[in-house]
Formats: sequence, structure tokens, C-alpha cells
Amino acid sequence: MSVITDQRLDARVQERAIRSVSAKQQNGLMQVATMVILVGLVLAALASAFAQTPTGAFAYAAPFIGVALCIALIVEGRAGLRNLIRIDTFMLTVLYLLTFLEFLFPQDRLPEQITLDAAQTATLAAIFGFAGIAIGRHFAPAKYPIPERVTLAVTPKITITLIIAAAFLGHLYMLLAVNFDVFEMLYQMSRPRFSQPWSRGRLGSLSTLLNEVGLLIYLVPPLCGTVLAHYRRYSFIQLGIAGLCLSLVFYGGFAGGTRNIFLSHLITFLVAYVLVQKRIRFLKIALVGGSILALAAFATFFLTEIRTVGLQNFDLEDNRRDTLFIDLNLVNVSVLVENFPEYVDFLDLEIPVNAIVRPIPRAIWPGKPEGLSITIEEVIGVSNMTLSATFVGELWMSGGFVAILIGGLVFGWLAACWNRVGARAKSNLDMILFAAGFFPAGICMRSFM
Repeated sequence: MSVITDQRLDARVQERAIRSVSAKQQNGLMQVATMVILVGLVLAALASAFAQTPTGAFAYAAPFIGVALCIALIVEGRAGLRNLIRIDTFMLTVLYLLTFLEFLFPQDRLPEQITLDAAQTATLAAIFGFAGIAIGRHFAPAKYPIPERVTLAVTPKITITLIIAAAFLGHLYMLLAVNFDVFEMLYQMSRPRFSQPWSRGRLGSLSTLLNEVGLLIYLVPPLCGTVLAHYRRYSFIQLGIAGLCLSLVFYGGFAGGTRNIFLSHLITFLVAYVLVQKRIRFLKIALVGGSILALAAFATFFLTEIRTVGLQNFDLEDNRRDTLFIDLNLVNVSVLVENFPEYVDFLDLEIPVNAIVRPIPRAIWPGKPEGLSITIEEVIGVSNMTLSATFVGELWMSGGFVAILIGGLVFGWLAACWNRVGARAKSNLDMILFAAGFFPAGICMRSFM
């Protein structure tokens, strides 16, 4: 008996040693990757300083940051594909897509009032955001690597039940608005943005709490990703139900025209599909991943127009683009840089306080603050539309470079903490929970408020 016990203890010690070495390797690769990113950011700042035009300030920096991120991913990829599927790497990628990616292509839409100095300062502000995330993720180093395999603790029947429940509750507020007429709901989805009968007002009410229940819809893609990964375990009817629910979610996200939502659906689906694989096969991943990337590329180019005119009025021939257009977030950051604190005082803690209290329903707290004392739209001088400036612009309004760096460090730390959820995952349900975290992480880069 003692011999068997000793053997078990030796096996546990060896297993822990292997996992510890793997974790050390993962942390070591991350340190090298962070150094690569920081060097790229320094080079980007220097390149932007030599620009002669506002467009050049962004365009000169874009390739240095992009190449640095690619090299960093290659470095960390030495520990395996699953090591790349983390919240921090996702955040850095999304932030680049929202800021510098479009300046790899010719841009001629920059407002004339944007000065070179403001553009260079905005570029530096974004660089501080990247640096904060890259450094902050080391505040919670990996203890265990993401597991190579997970047990299938959730049966097919339970998985399909969860998909149906999440899809129904996620669309419930829409169905109530159209008296449970599914075809009317699909038609309303295809109309221009904010014209649907379920569109909420500026201030919340008791009825809008159902909109919050609608957040359950974001569980459908990762759940369906696990179904596709183990499709042989499901019956034809179960696969059909999962496919129908997923198609409805994808259609709603696409017709809605909000790129960050539709792309988040695609990402959480792909992440869950990859992470629950028993064995990663390149051909399968390339096929599914390639399809997802193709949809993502199409969405990036055309969803801004779809949300304006509605899917029913969209014509591909009339909306061909010669260049890539995201949101020109860096231009919006430049305007904020020119106004804060020169003409408008920094908002200090008003920004984080509003972000913290915003999830509290107004039905529970009627006196909740209605918003910021001055909004991004008011500073930029537009009305009847919403603008984004990424978390970089929002935190510049709060306190400039210092606030952006602190915010980036916090986001990097939170990302690393959530990565531990994936590293501790023992079942496919744990991985679904981990994959669902990619949605708020991506949204946070666009606007943490």
C-alpha cells in the first residue's frame, strides 16, 4: 500500500513539475513578446514624430505596431495555438483593428481641422494604451497552461437545452415587441438601425430590463462552437437546432450592422470551437477559421453602410470601397486631445464612476447619473449619432496619458486574471465560460463605458 501511495505522490509531483515548466515557458515567451511590442511602440512613436501631415502621423506608426504584434504572436505561438487564444492577445489585436489598421491603407477622409500636433499626440496616447495592456498582463502571470484537452462534462442534451434557452431569452424582448411574430422580427432586424420597435430609449425603465436579459444571446455562439467541435456526438435534429439558433444570432448581428457585436459572435464561436477540440488539426482549423475570417473581412468593409440603410436596402454594387474604413477612432482621439485640457478640464473620476454605475438598471436606481457632463459627441460637434474613440479617447478625457496608462495596466491585469479561468478549465462548460469573456473584452477596447 505504501509503495502504491509513493508512486501516486511521485506521479503528482512529476505532473506539477511538468505543468510548472510549461507555465514558466509560457510566461517566458510572453516576456519576450512584450519586449518586442514595446520596441515596436517606441519605433512607432519615433516614426510618427517625423510625419509632416496628420494622416502621416497615423500611417507612419501603423506598420511598426502591426509588425511588432505579429512577431509577438509568432513568439508566443511557439507554446502552441491554444497559447494564443487568450484575452490579452485578443485585446491587443482588437485595439490595433480599431486604431491603426485602416491607416495601412490610403485615407483621404480626415477633417481639415485636425492638426499635426494633435494627431501625433493621439498616436502617442494610443501607444500608451498598447503599452499598458502589454505590461499589465504580467501582473497575473500564468500558473498553469491552457489544458490540451477538456472533459465533455456537459451532455449533448443539456448543451442543446442551453442553446435553446439562451436563444429564446436573448430574443424575448424582440419577440414581445412584435407579438411573437418571428417573421416580423426578422423583417424588423433588416431595417435601418434604431428603427426597430424594441429599440430602447435614452434612459432605461423597468421594461428595458428585458434588454439586459437579451445579453444571454452572446452564449449561443460559444455553445454552438462546442457542438461543431464534437458534431459526431449529436443527432441530426440536435445539429439542426443548434445551426438554426446560431444562424438567427449571426443574422441579427449582421443585420444590426454593429461590427463589434457581429465580430464578437464570430470570435467567441471560433474560440470555443478550437479550445474544446480533442486534437487540433490544421486542416479543420484552417477551414473553419478561414470561413470566419472571410465573414469578418466582409463585415469590416460593409456593416457601417448596412446599419445606416438597413440590410433590406443594401446593394453591394453601390457600396464598393476603394480603401478600408473602420471608424477613424484616432481622428476622434485627436479632437479630444485638442480640447482636453486646453478648453475643457479633465473629467477625472467621472469617467470610471460612470462606467461602474452604468450596469445598474435605472429601474432599481432612478436617480442614476444620466451620463457624462460633456460627451464625446458634444466635444467633436455632432448630433443625432454616437461616436467612439476607444478606451484611449475616453481615458484621455479622464486624465490624459497617466489615465490611459493606468487603464491599460488594469485591462492587461484583468485579462491575465480571466486567462486563468481558461487555464483551470476541466470541462467543455468551463471553456464556454472562458470563451464568453472575449465578448466584453472586445467591447471594452471600443468603449469601456
